[in-house]
Amino acid sequence: MRLATAFAGALMGLGGFLGIGATVALAQGQPVPEIKVLTWPAAKYQHYFETSNYVAEGWRKLGLKVTLDPQPFPSPMLSKWFKEHDFDVVMSVLSGSPQRSEPDFFTNAQFNSRNSAPGDSNVGSFSSPKVDELGARQLALYDAQERRKVIYELQRVLADEQPEAVLAYVVNTFAMNTAKVEIPGYEDTSDGPRSLWNMLRLTSKAGTAVKIGRTIDQGTFNPLAATIVEDFNTLSLVYDKLVELGADGSPRMWLAEALEVVDPTTVVVKLRQGHSFSDGKPVTAEDVKFSFDYLKRWDAAYFKKYLEKLASVEIVDPTTVRFKLTEAYAPFIINTLGQVLILPKHVWEGVVEKTGIAKPQDFRNMPLIGSGPYVLRYWREGQEISLQRRPDHFAKPASDLLIVVFGSAELVGASLKKGDIDVSFQPIVPTVVKEFAAEKNIKLIQARSNGHMSMRYNTARPALASKALRQAMAHAIPYEAIIEEILGGDAGRSATPIVPVNAFWHDGSIPLPAYDIDKAKAILKAAGFSWGPDGVLRAPAK
Repeated sequence: MRLATAFAGALMGLGGFLGIGATVALAQGQPVPEIKVLTWPAAKYQHYFETSNYVAEGWRKLGLKVTLDPQPFPSPMLSKWFKEHDFDVVMSVLSGSPQRSEPDFFTNAQFNSRNSAPGDSNVGSFSSPKVDELGARQLALYDAQERRKVIYELQRVLADEQPEAVLAYVVNTFAMNTAKVEIPGYEDTSDGPRSLWNMLRLTSKAGTAVKIGRTIDQGTFNPLAATIVEDFNTLSLVYDKLVELGADGSPRMWLAEALEVVDPTTVVVKLRQGHSFSDGKPVTAEDVKFSFDYLKRWDAAYFKKYLEKLASVEIVDPTTVRFKLTEAYAPFIINTLGQVLILPKHVWEGVVEKTGIAKPQDFRNMPLIGSGPYVLRYWREGQEISLQRRPDHFAKPASDLLIVVFGSAELVGASLKKGDIDVSFQPIVPTVVKEFAAEKNIKLIQARSNGHMSMRYNTARPALASKALRQAMAHAIPYEAIIEEILGGDAGRSATPIVPVNAFWHDGSIPLPAYDIDKAKAILKAAGFSWGPDGVLRAPAK
């Protein structure tokens, strides 16, 4: 499991650069140009570098000249990758997160030709009219079953076109002390025990607070100032959202009792009745409208991109809200309704004027009033976060939680073994997984990430404009050797960038490309490629 810990902190986003001009065909009968692979430095990212090396060796068996170009990360690697496009192939690592279960992220957003501008997601300048058409179509489909059909078709087109070769997804290993805690009805999610669904089920056998170890302290409890995933994981325990992301990637009603898509730009939400904030005041449509308007008005950094297509929020009655969009946008359900935290209007309205701060992002937000399943009892910065369950919340959490902050993953593991904490929210250090497996009362929990590693092609380069060449290269990658010899077996394969843990959207019927050099050469031969006396692959002669 040598990849697990590093993968968890890998890239959280993509940029892009506009490909220059039309794709130029390879010269007839001439050697295929050298392929330069932009990759990670071996000193700090040995597993990524070695993966690139295994891939390069496979491609050389096709008669390709391949060189590795390891660059320091983040600079200048990110600049070469996202802005300069100074690569033929880049060793891409896209980390997983619950919100990336929204199927648009790993498909249309990455490969739609309209997303090739600087700062956008199509970093390989890939262009396919079929991908563009399917991508646009699924954005307008709010019915999850109908949308899934299009997402499946989109995955099949991508598997055929091969704008990237999907190498593997990581498996993180967590651990808990079964003598102290249990998770009845555990759900298999990309976040493992850290997911909301499993945290709500965490049960102390002694009836005390469940002690959770992690390495990152809370940065802030102000939703407008928060920017990192760890902050929002905790904020989501003390604030409710209208919709929550299900374990399989589909939306589940949460503070919303029902949701209706009236037309492509109108979504009506009916709220649960009788629910209250932790100070006893009721949650109403006024609070919902206020939250969306307030976060957009003050340019809350994390939410800004999710609110771009929101035109207005209207109150229909005390428990009903109407959202108007600027255009049809199916990801609005998960990306926006599933991420915006509902704030109490009576706390936040006028907070700037009342406190004299310059902007609400400066508000400390203590004591914290939310409508979520837990109440913040105290926060000792750099040490502990104490959360008390709300027995009156509709989710009915099982136990109080005490999050203990440690300086390293090793310290989390040592504390778990000693019995000072009950569960580790930090993936276990790969070198000691077997050691933990032998411990009495320690249960290992494996969680498949919804992120993945891939070789992303710059299709604006002549050598990689050929679909046949990209297809052949997919069959010259030693996938199993990479997983077993480099990633320690704690990884899995996927034929599509939507990986298996994202079960609702993943098309498992797409066959995995096999490592088969003979098949790869047959694809090239059928497409008109040939080999010179020196064994170097030559472009088709026309």
